This record gives sequence, structure tokens and C-alpha cells, in this order.
Amino acid sequence: MKKSFKNLIPTPLYTVARTSYIFIKKLKIRQYFKKTYSLDMKRYLTYSRTMGLDTSDKMIASIVLQYHVIEKGLTMPDSRLGFGKERIIALCKSCLEYVHAYGSDDMQLRHAIGVILEYEDFHKSNNFSLSEEVQIAIGKIKSLTTTGLEKTEQKTVSDLSYFQFVNSPFPEFAASRFSVRNYSDVDIPLTAIQSALELARNTPSACNRQCWRTYVFDDKKKMFDILEAQGGNRGFGHLANKLIVIAGEIGAFSYTNERNQVFIDGGIYAMNLLYALHYQKIATCIMNCSFDYDKEQRIKAMCGVKESEVLIAMIACGYPVQEFKIANSPRYPISKTNSPSF
Repeated sequence: MKKSFKNLIPTPLYTVARTSYIFIKKLKIRQYFKKTYSLDMKRYLTYSRTMGLDTSDKMIASIVLQYHVIEKGLTMPDSRLGFGKERIIALCKSCLEYVHAYGSDDMQLRHAIGVILEYEDFHKSNNFSLSEEVQIAIGKIKSLTTTGLEKTEQKTVSDLSYFQFVNSPFPEFAASRFSVRNYSDVDIPLTAIQSALELARNTPSACNRQCWRTYVFDDKKKMFDILEAQGGNRGFGHLANKLIVIAGEIGAFSYTNERNQVFIDGGIYAMNLLYALHYQKIATCIMNCSFDYDKEQRIKAMCGVKESEVLIAMIACGYPVQEFKIANSPRYPISKTNSPSF
């Protein structure tokens, strides 16, 4: 039918008609995308923490973010005495505000208070006097009527115990993987990284489109520049022996219904790769690539990532030292995260 219609009208007229049709179609697609992304923006501004902490979920998320920074500081290879002064004060303030608004039952709130107490004990055991401002903030936390709160303890493990379950059934294997930020200077052969990449190939993806792309770096200067630009690895990034940057190819997807699929499939791949690296007895710490546009473009250029790709995550890799600490970072029970609860 299409061919017969083309034969019925002069070629120049057909060309004009087809060009107009394509133009109108693309215009409609652009208008629909603009509407969809406008709704995305409205939803994100309404329900994210961007415009304020007006719900318990938002406040808890902020508290978790803050206490995790302190946890990381307590597990660093060389924890600097007095670290995180502004962060610990802000965390104390956030915990007090949450308790006054919602009570003290949330497990993450209680863990945050435990981290504050551990922070204080860490400095006492090292005979370091915290500033008066920090002591006052911690004192307000300790004066809460909340009972049964004790300081947390970040986990100390050995390199042998950390990898003891790599050949165990999946429940033990999966539960044994944690982010590690203390690496030795032993070189990881690229063949071990390649083996992990091979294992991760079985990651499921939407219609098997396999959008993930990886960039592996082992040049120390290059890694330093990339990690410095990333900004979330202070205190341990310089110890990494290899760096894997995960990106996702946008060209695998189309229309607004798949606008987030590159991040979904890329995230699934990233977790699979973490398990594969753990199986190879390589310690890892995954770092986010939640950048603004300008920073993302700068880092993509540094890594040689194509313009058609988006950054998903970075993974610092290394063989661990003989003994090291890992962050406690408790998880909610599934009764909290599953609906309806079991």
C-alpha cells in the first residue's frame, strides 16, 4: 500500500509529505517527553528531601546518610582524630528533632545514637578531647530519656574470615559481602577482573539488551584524578588497586516508558559485578555517580565514556589488609520494607 501510494504522486511531493510527517511525529514525541519529564520533576520536588524534611521517612534518610559518614570515618585505615566535627553536630541535632517529632522507636534512629556514642568513645580511648561544641551536642543526646541505647561497634574482620564463605551456599555468600575501604598494596591481576566481568555477564536486563559498559583503570595517576573528581572516597580512594567505572548505553532504550531503564539495568549489573568480584576474593567499595550535568560530563571525558552513555557507579577494588574494619550499617527487617508486611 505504501509503495503504491508513493507511485501515485510525484516524487518531490512525496518527499515533502514524508519530511513533514517525520517532522510532526518528532515534534509530538518531544512534546510528550517534555510533559513526562515535567511530571517527573514535579513528583521529585514533592516527595524527595530537596524541599525539606517534612516526613519521618525523609528525616530518617537524612539521619542514615549522616551516621554512615561517621561510620565510614570510624572504619578508615587511619581515622583522623576529631574528624567529622560539623557532621556529628548535625547528626545530634537531626536525632533530637526526630525524637521530638516521631519518638525513638525507629531502628535507624537508635543505631544513629549508638554511632554518636561510639564516636565519643573512640576519641576518649585515644585520649583526644572533642571540642566544647561537639561535647554539648553529644551531651544533649545522652540526656534523652530513651533507654537501652548503647554505643555501636564497627566490625573488625580478617582477610581470611572476610572471604571464608565465597564457596558457600548463596545465603552465606551474599551475607558475607560488605564494602571494604582498606586495601593492601598487592596488585590485582587483570585476569581476575576479567573473570569477574565474565561472571557478571549473566545479569538479567530488559529484553536482554545488556546496556552496561565497563571501563577498567589500573594507572594510579588516572585513578587518582577520577576518584578525586568523584569526591566520595576521601581517606581510602588512594589505596585502590583497580577502579571499575560502570556506564549504561542510552541507545538500547526508547520512548518515555524506558527513560529510567538504563539506570535500573545498570544497577542490577553493578550488584552482580560486586558479587562476582567478591567470589574472586577482591574487596570492593561501590561509589555513586549521582552528579550534576557539568560534573558528569567532566568525569565522562576523563574516563573516555561515550556521549551516548550515562554513568552508573564506580567500584574501587583491592586485596584487603590482614585486619580491617567494615561499617556496621544495619538493614531494616523485611517487615519494614515489604508491603504488606510479613
